[in-house]
Amino acid sequence: MKRFGKIISIVLAAATLIATLAACSGPGTGSSAAASAAASTPAASTDTAKKELTIGVSLLTRQHVFYNNIETALNEKAKELGVKLVVQDANQDASKQLSQVQDFITQKVDAIILCPTNSAGSKSMVELASKANIPVLTMDVPSDGNTVCHVSTDNHKGGELAAEYLVNKVLPSKKGKAAVITYSEIEGCVNREKGFTEWLAKNAPDVKVVDIQNYSGDQAKAADVMQNMLQKNADLDAVFCVGDPAAMGALSSIKSANKKVKIIGFDGNAEGVAEIKKADSLWVADVAQDPAQIGKTALQAAVDKVNGKSVEKMIAISPFIIDKSNAK
Repeated sequence: MKRFGKIISIVLAAATLIATLAACSGPGTGSSAAASAAASTPAASTDTAKKELTIGVSLLTRQHVFYNNIETALNEKAKELGVKLVVQDANQDASKQLSQVQDFITQKVDAIILCPTNSAGSKSMVELASKANIPVLTMDVPSDGNTVCHVSTDNHKGGELAAEYLVNKVLPSKKGKAAVITYSEIEGCVNREKGFTEWLAKNAPDVKVVDIQNYSGDQAKAADVMQNMLQKNADLDAVFCVGDPAAMGALSSIKSANKKVKIIGFDGNAEGVAEIKKADSLWVADVAQDPAQIGKTALQAAVDKVNGKSVEKMIAISPFIIDKSNAK
């Protein structure tokens, strides 16, 4: 019995020692079975998928090839970046665009990209999104609100290019009469007009800008505007149109009046390029934008902002001249 009691004592002592060692074990020093289990369970940080970003986009319109090209580029870039896009068409309606922005806020998108229907009327939209901590960026048309970033053609420079082309290629004597069909509701178009008129005033003061009229983005109205200009200035030499739809409208009226007024457009759209390529075309040149680059740059800036990177307040995309020498 004594021997049996001694064995029991040894067993109890050993059990106590093991329990003591287990109680003193720190993290990672448990049994091999526990270690194996831990090793087979991946860390949460490496297992959790990265959150997909959702970006809301409100286009000024889908009735213009320029914005169609922007949308195509946005979709291509979104696939590259793994971003979900929610694209809406404001159809040049400020109330509709406001409703779209409110919907984006309700959906809790990560960022909003706007092509405002009107620069001065978009501040309230920017403020609503900002209160919801959603950054707002603009493309093509700037906002009077405090946006994170604006991506656009360098419109003032584009107007200068048009004026320079007019003087060097159309009126090399640096004398003549020109008119401008503008789009007063859109700040970028006003900047094109200013670039054109200011460059002429500085570099070719004998080329007189005798008329400036607004077409409000309506091609049919541009035709009426051009007709009115021709009635007031029968000896007009050239017209600068701040958008290709304006140039198309102007061309129809110039042809109907059997005049030889030269046209310089702005956009670089396919229909404009096709006109430029025609023999003896009155549409001699176009200031070309790069809508694809505008769309891709804006989306990249939005993603960078959401991811905590700094973005430039203004990103200008350089325009260039298309004429018969490089029209494709």
